[in-house]
Amino acid sequence: MRDWARATAVLAVCVIAAGCGVGAADGGEGALAPVETVRVLDDGVVKVRITSDDNMRFSTDRFTVPAGQPVRLRLDHVGRMSLHRMGHNVVIVEPGADPVRMGAEILGSGGSLDNHYVTDAVRDRVIAYTPMIGGGDSVTVEFTAPGPGEYPFFCSFPGHFGVMTGVMVVTE
Repeated sequence: MRDWARATAVLAVCVIAAGCGVGAADGGEGALAPVETVRVLDDGVVKVRITSDDNMRFSTDRFTVPAGQPVRLRLDHVGRMSLHRMGHNVVIVEPGADPVRMGAEILGSGGSLDNHYVTDAVRDRVIAYTPMIGGGDSVTVEFTAPGPGEYPFFCSFPGHFGVMTGVMVVTE
């Protein structure tokens, strides 16, 4: 019964969060400025830049990288709120994974700032993730792009995983 109650509470937070803020794509006040999301460097590294803000948004909900290439993903939190109030990360997971279910699982398995809201219970389904950061901070993670497919990504901070989502498309 307690698991059901916890899942219901997480779902309620996600529904409430989904109704808040202005979508990045709608151009409303506070919309994130467009950034160049993907660029291939001279050394063959695929450089991906995503920004996030205090309105629980990513600057993109989709980016494409080639399979087997080294990827350097940078997350810039362009907001002002602290890590404890509005922390963000990027968690890239295996194809078919559901960010809301995975977020609830993270919360139910001891997710916290100490483990960047990526617990041992989900690590076997995580391709890569950035540490959690607050407003004004940036972080980079490097990984090798897996095989072709569509890999969901999300912010695993409580309540954010229902609205801060996207897809990393990996091509041949």
